Amino acid sequence: GRRFLGMTVEERSAGLVVKSVVPNSPAARAGLHPDDRLIAVNGRSLVRATSREFKQILADARETGRVWMIISRYGAYRKVETRLEPYTKEQIDKIVAAHLSQYHTSTAGAH
Repeated sequence: GRRFLGMTVEERSAGLVVKSVVPNSPAARAGLHPDDRLIAVNGRSLVRATSREFKQILADARETGRVWMIISRYGAYRKVETRLEPYTKEQIDKIVAAHLSQYHTSTAGAH
């Protein structure tokens, strides 16, 4: 099934930056924090990358699940290693519930 890292990124003038980290996710256990700047993932530079390119790099890593990153935090570089993990049933249920509430509003009584 699909695997996840557990963080969102946003494009800024400085490049890709971690926007949020899901608690108890692979990204959280690896020590990633909001505002960490992504320099490289699995040996591929992200200095001028888009979030779409980042997602493609993660998709390419799904076979092994291994992800290593070079990040910049407060101007210092560090290497972070983690593995993509399958979604838990609880996470899938939350995603489905959020999708249903967002895209399928109730039409009860609207005849």
